[in-house]
Amino acid sequence: MATPKHNANGHRRREVVKRVKAEESDCALCDKPVDKSLTYLAGQHGKRCSKPDCQGCIPDPRRAEVDEDIPRSRGGSPYARKNCRLMHRECNRWKGTMTLAEARAKLHGDTGQPLPKPRPLRVY
Repeated sequence: MATPKHNANGHRRREVVKRVKAEESDCALCDKPVDKSLTYLAGQHGKRCSKPDCQGCIPDPRRAEVDEDIPRSRGGSPYARKNCRLMHRECNRWKGTMTLAEARAKLHGDTGQPLPKPRPLRVY
């Protein structure tokens, strides 16, 4: 049996992405507005770019991407609207395979662990 591809049903994923981009305007991680018109950095080229008419082929780090709250690697669905959120590309890359709650906690320094008790001061 062949291994299923992540976006085997591309139409369903495109529909979810379209809906998320229409309904949301702020990044789910940093809460800043996302400019949906950004695509690539003008004049910036990748190492393998050999196209003479290329206007730029490096993705803008602030462009809009749709990310899964529960990542695919942890069983999240890329087709469920309630699992998909709008993010900046750089926020999405930083989040990686964390859930949105885990990423927010890490971003704000809240690990969920209690702070260690301070040592008593020694008097000499």
